[in-house]
Amino acid sequence: MTLPRLSALALTVSAVLLGAGFAEACAVCFGDPNAQMTKGAAQGVWFLLGVMLLVQVGFGIFFVSLRRRARECRDPVPRPLFRPVKS
Repeated sequence: MTLPRLSALALTVSAVLLGAGFAEACAVCFGDPNAQMTKGAAQGVWFLLGVMLLVQVGFGIFFVSLRRRARECRDPVPRPLFRPVKS
């Protein structure tokens, strides 16, 4: 490595190591169960799980209705099977 690249790497590493002390976690990341952000995040998770459940139930109902409609369209009189004639 050349000297400018080495000094840039050393400066970057030192900035990351020295700057890490200033970073503080928010209430959600820190884990305060009584904080409003934590409660809001939990409610958001439950809401999205509910939406996912409703979509899956909707797909299930859709496929059941398709199956019922396919049964209604069946031909009540069985048709004869045609086989090729070998000569």
